[in-house]
Amino acid sequence: MAKTGSNIYKRKDGRYEGRIPKGESVRQQGYIYVYARTLRELRQKMEEARESRKQDGRFPQEDWEMEDAAGAWLEENRERWKPTTYAVYYRLVHGRILPALGKYRVVEITQPVFDCFEKELNGSSDGKSLSENYRKLICETVCRILDSAGKRTGLQLQIPRMPAGRREKGETELPDERELQRLEDYLTAHLEEDTCLGILLAACTGIRIGELCALQWGDIDLEGGFLRIRKNLQRVPVCDAPGPEEPGKSKTKISTQRPKTPRSQRTIPLPDGLLPLLRAHEKPEGEYLISGKKAPWAEVRTVQYRFSSILKKCGIRPFHFHLLRHAFASRCLDLGCDLKCLSEILGHSSVSTTMNLYIHPTMSRKKQMMNLACKFR
Repeated sequence: MAKTGSNIYKRKDGRYEGRIPKGESVRQQGYIYVYARTLRELRQKMEEARESRKQDGRFPQEDWEMEDAAGAWLEENRERWKPTTYAVYYRLVHGRILPALGKYRVVEITQPVFDCFEKELNGSSDGKSLSENYRKLICETVCRILDSAGKRTGLQLQIPRMPAGRREKGETELPDERELQRLEDYLTAHLEEDTCLGILLAACTGIRIGELCALQWGDIDLEGGFLRIRKNLQRVPVCDAPGPEEPGKSKTKISTQRPKTPRSQRTIPLPDGLLPLLRAHEKPEGEYLISGKKAPWAEVRTVQYRFSSILKKCGIRPFHFHLLRHAFASRCLDLGCDLKCLSEILGHSSVSTTMNLYIHPTMSRKKQMMNLACKFR
């Protein structure tokens, strides 16, 4: 944020931000924040705020609108968020929250207003049905913006209660072993295609598709028999345009960033049977494992399209690429893999994440457990 005067800053969204000390000691009292589209308007607002302080020692904090609060919240978190995270919240704020709540003052967003907003999300006014998780994320974001606004202004805001969940998460249906074997046979028969080599590597290690797209041959140590996950490749929206954006209208760019969590930066041992296949198709360390037609890398959407095409050629019902990761985790559990080791290989922050999200016992596994528990003689 560029500085254009004493406590005046030019924001990346095109507006100006003014900061005025609340009292004699900034460290103890903090600032009041005002926003405007032009410098002239901002200086007028700042002067009015100073006059208000002289008269009664108070600031017109109650006039802070949700649009200002949301902009300040996005800006203060921009540097610590990954580009993909910022893009998600930027589009969510401008596409879902501000059209409905942008002109409300933060003190006006009470529980009834929040409940009405949440009901409109359920009604999907734009004609598109929103998932339960996405509606929950929108409501959580409203609460986080209000919490941040309360800390900035000193107002005692009543943060609305979150709506109760209504639907249980459905059971994830994994591809069966015959389908996975058919896919593996096709991939090993077409390893001259780097996409097939990459998909086989993902199926044998459980890495995410963004990690696969960012993987270079220099990240694979064939002598030591392991690979390093240090990067994640994603296409993200460019969110620097001033003013609100319509969802889906922003331009995008390729971003190579750190993996999903700190634990996701990891070293994964490679299966012995995979090493000869990798050695037979090894390329210089600067090249990407999967290449694109117009770029040295293949982006996530391209790999997803290629994966869908391979499934069709194999006569396998369509399933999402990420289910290879789920299938890998479940197979490891069925074979007696140590849960702590599996959690570290997958790059999870805790073992409970592995258990709750990625372990899907098969019917044969359940049958085996039942026979062990109930032995009739």
